[in-house]
Amino acid sequence: MQDFVGWWTTQLAGLLPDRMARGLHRPPNAVILHSGAENFSLLVRSRGVTIAVTQTGTDDLSLQDLAKALRDIKNSPALCVLHLPPGAVLHKSLSFPLAARQDLKNLLRFEIERETPFRLDEIYWTHAVSREDAARGRFSVDLYIIPRQAVDTLLQRLKRAGLNPSALEIDSGTLLLPLPGDRPSVRAQRHLIPAAAAITAVLAIAAPFAYQEWAISSADSAIAGLKTEALEAISLRHSADRRAQTDEFLKNGQSEYPLRALAAVTRSLPADTYLTSFALHGSRVTLSGLSPSAAQLVGLFAHSPGFRQPSLDAPIVKNGSGELEQFTISVSLAQGQAP
Repeated sequence: MQDFVGWWTTQLAGLLPDRMARGLHRPPNAVILHSGAENFSLLVRSRGVTIAVTQTGTDDLSLQDLAKALRDIKNSPALCVLHLPPGAVLHKSLSFPLAARQDLKNLLRFEIERETPFRLDEIYWTHAVSREDAARGRFSVDLYIIPRQAVDTLLQRLKRAGLNPSALEIDSGTLLLPLPGDRPSVRAQRHLIPAAAAITAVLAIAAPFAYQEWAISSADSAIAGLKTEALEAISLRHSADRRAQTDEFLKNGQSEYPLRALAAVTRSLPADTYLTSFALHGSRVTLSGLSPSAAQLVGLFAHSPGFRQPSLDAPIVKNGSGELEQFTISVSLAQGQAP
């Protein structure tokens, strides 16, 4: 029943006017450790109001003073976040077709390694969909990247001083990036207290009718979950196979060759084509992805001097929205590209 109440509350919040809805979704109550170039600030945010408590230096003794000041605060919020200076957070805006939204996280993982100099294990990252243009069939995503090296060093110093933030705060609390490891969980805050009485009255009237809809929605979600687990198992198997292939290249001293092959493929693909997987077997490359016109890719590789013998390994099918085509293509690297 608790799940139903949470779901139905979300539905009711969506019916509120924009001005009221924005007020209900304020940043969560939190203790904020604000990292500056030459100082650290301790702030407390409660019910949308942020109060500065104290400010110290950045040396270890000053951080211990900051931890003592935090302990002296009565009834402080359970959530503790680290707010980084603007220069520490890298921001990139990306645009994709609406059809790509169903697999956005995997697509962003691929784009991060293609568009930035970082590997996924070298960064903390999160994203937010900023705009959707139904007329053009595209949506925009704000991608936020934080290099791990500098942040992890700072987190270790804070932990030694007795400060243990559980999340990184981005853009004044509108985005929270939970940190891994043995830290307190990022707990959801209740932002709907001012509207509790009105929502309770509506629930009393609408609950019997809405409960049936919720039950049907839950059953559909359970079925979708089983499908998702099966797809994840297949994906993990493919990932393991690709990792084994990569290890074999590294053992043979050929670690630069896969990168050259990936770069050559990326340069040859049209801008509106997106790769979701890349596998290399000797001099044979297997690509999977999405494209508005997948059949033309075979001709593109056939006329490219860097490739030969392109072929479709599976039938071309439309994705869920019908705007893009899913493809799997194999192509051999020309002799000058092979190791």
